[in-house]
Amino acid sequence: MSEKISREINGQTKEIAFKEEGKIKILELPVKIEVAEGSFLHIGAAPSPLTEKKGAIFKVDRIPVIPATSFKGALRHQLELLFIEKADEFTKIFNIPDDKKDLLNPCIPSPDPSKAEEELINLGKYRKKAKLGKKEISGCQISVDDKNILIPEINDQKIGICPVCYFMGTTGLMGFLRFSNFYPESEGSVIDQTNIRIDRKIGTAAARAKVDGEQVKPGTVFSGSISIVIFEPILEMQGIQFGDARKLGNKVIDKWLEYWDEKDKTKRTKTLIEKVMIPAIENIKLLGGQKSRGGGKVNVKIEV
Repeated sequence: MSEKISREINGQTKEIAFKEEGKIKILELPVKIEVAEGSFLHIGAAPSPLTEKKGAIFKVDRIPVIPATSFKGALRHQLELLFIEKADEFTKIFNIPDDKKDLLNPCIPSPDPSKAEEELINLGKYRKKAKLGKKEISGCQISVDDKNILIPEINDQKIGICPVCYFMGTTGLMGFLRFSNFYPESEGSVIDQTNIRIDRKIGTAAARAKVDGEQVKPGTVFSGSISIVIFEPILEMQGIQFGDARKLGNKVIDKWLEYWDEKDKTKRTKTLIEKVMIPAIENIKLLGGQKSRGGGKVNVKIEV
């Protein structure tokens, strides 16, 4: 496999090099997140007993940070939307038979989907509840023991892991993505923000209704990375890498990739990065809380 992947950006060829971490080969995507002008960022933390601020933002060593978990959640949402909106395009790319198009449907990773989520399932946008052995499950899950390898089934048809869980991982199975925290590139990015509730009767601040909080200023840029595990020792022994359908025993667990007739492993990797990963990352436009107040608007770019 080539040690680099090329990407065309504004007419220029940019190369992303593979790196090795021990016996694991990864492709690292450097990512920048800029808080949009006219907005602010608020990713909440537990109230601080030292400052008495109830609306504190998440920090590490007093530095505002976008935690990996927040970015991961936002990316999962965009991956779900991408597979829903581009189902027809992906059906062609991955050579999926028309009668198996629902293999591309993302799952809802919750044991108890809400009523609103059940409506999306009924509309055919997300996967129906599946069987894992004798139990019913909502999200993706793999169960492996000394005697059995169980993968999700719907109507007695094995559907395997959904494409979003292929990237992100699920119960019983690691995904291919690893996330860093995102740290600001400059200091002085935090401002205090006071929220006050108005007393409806007297038209002034209500008693004990003042809440001191914090915000990250617009224009603040955070840097971090997403690492894609191209292969690791166990998969490599099976001749499998990122872009291939994985197997447990003789069972294919990534059924949505089973029909893809592209044999070149570099092209498979490049397709998933260019058609799925990069669009999903750069489609992230909101992070954190206080969105009803105009907060959380961001611009996300991959710096290659």
